[in-house]
Amino acid sequence: MCSRLFRVNRKDLINGLLIAFLTALLTGIVELLQGGKILDWDSLKPVLIAAVCAAISYLIKCFGTNSQNQLLTAEP
Repeated sequence: MCSRLFRVNRKDLINGLLIAFLTALLTGIVELLQGGKILDWDSLKPVLIAAVCAAISYLIKCFGTNSQNQLLTAEP
């Protein structure tokens, strides 16, 4: 989280995609397995959509914060 306001650097991009996507994906898979469902495309599709949405949400948050993690505030 060291990018400037309205910019997303490579580190934010990699962290956002990795952490948000994998967290949502693994959580969804665990929920499916605990519910006794079979992992097929129909059951994994909503999980993948949620994982992509989580990654995009993190990147939007990074885009709107400065290097001090302040929302919509110019650099000090």
